[in-house]
Amino acid sequence: MRFIEHIIEPTKLLLAWQASDEKHRTRYIVAELNRMDKEISLVYLTQTSDFIKAKEHGFEAYPAFPDVNKTYHNVLDAFMRRLPPRTRGDFPQYLEGLRLKPDVQISDFALLGYSGAKLLSDGFSLIHPFDNVDGSCELLLEAAGFRHIQQNKANIHIDEQAFFSKEFNEAIKEDAIRIDVKGNHIGYVNRGLIPTVLNWMEKDRIKGAWVEKINGTPGKPAVYLYVKVISQL
Repeated sequence: MRFIEHIIEPTKLLLAWQASDEKHRTRYIVAELNRMDKEISLVYLTQTSDFIKAKEHGFEAYPAFPDVNKTYHNVLDAFMRRLPPRTRGDFPQYLEGLRLKPDVQISDFALLGYSGAKLLSDGFSLIHPFDNVDGSCELLLEAAGFRHIQQNKANIHIDEQAFFSKEFNEAIKEDAIRIDVKGNHIGYVNRGLIPTVLNWMEKDRIKGAWVEKINGTPGKPAVYLYVKVISQL
């Protein structure tokens, strides 16, 4: 088991939304959570193409914050309800599942980003963008779309090395980052991290990526990579 050694405290998180319709599984970035001192605010990205496309596929708003034209303040508690409380007896095991050490010093805001804060009941998740990180860092990265790629799933094993390559996604007409293991396509980097990972690739900062976890359910299998990034020279 590899652990995250360098905690990157974010100044913002991206709120992503994914339609429940199996035909439209693109994860759209619909809002930002911004940290200013101790206050966390939420602002919808109403002028972006992602927001507009999400609306076309049924997105309305995050239920606790229904007015997309309003900036909401002090939103941290609403999103922390998506995570188990730190007081739970099995919280150290929860952290280990995220590849965070049980004694890690991490803010609630950063924990939202490292966990993704996903629930089975809705299509929302949070993305730590790892933007403007000059030092070393590590992250646990889900191979997006894995369950829709049928070939060679059974041949993927823990600790096998993964590789990234840039390609153009014809379906959504934008750059994508493909993930391969043993020459087999297993998924993509999620869209919220594409600018950062492209930058790391261009600057040769990705020291390595390995299959770290294989879990999920038979109908919704998931593969997670442990990615190690070195300091910017």
